[in-house]
Amino acid sequence: MTSDKTINVYGALLVLLGIIIILTPWIIFPVCEMEGSYVVTAAGAKLPMTCGWSARAESGIGALIVVAGALLIARSTRETRQAVGIFTIAMGALVILFPTLLIGMCKVATHPCRMTTLPALEILGVIVIIVGGYLVWKPE
Repeated sequence: MTSDKTINVYGALLVLLGIIIILTPWIIFPVCEMEGSYVVTAAGAKLPMTCGWSARAESGIGALIVVAGALLIARSTRETRQAVGIFTIAMGALVILFPTLLIGMCKVATHPCRMTTLPALEILGVIVIIVGGYLVWKPE
């Protein structure tokens, strides 16, 4: 039988990963918008670059991962563990997909979002998927 302490460790790990995902594009490895780079329209309006929109999406996904981890800590039944695992796998995939395919990052390879933020989010997404997979397929 799965120990509640073991499940609580994975819940805490998910909470920590969610917080890191939230902080990565804004503080840890800031996107171009944090460096003062914006797209300027013909009318003179400043709009966030593509990486800024990805950063906003990542903040939402990170918050959902925090909630999943908290749910796992609050209720550590087998069914909850498996449901949180499936949810976490999907969220980990979205952590990777938003900056790569769905929204994207800036096109210039030397921008900070491409050099640091993108690789960090890809690694964090893979770690979240691995944790979710473990929660789903963990033997009793």
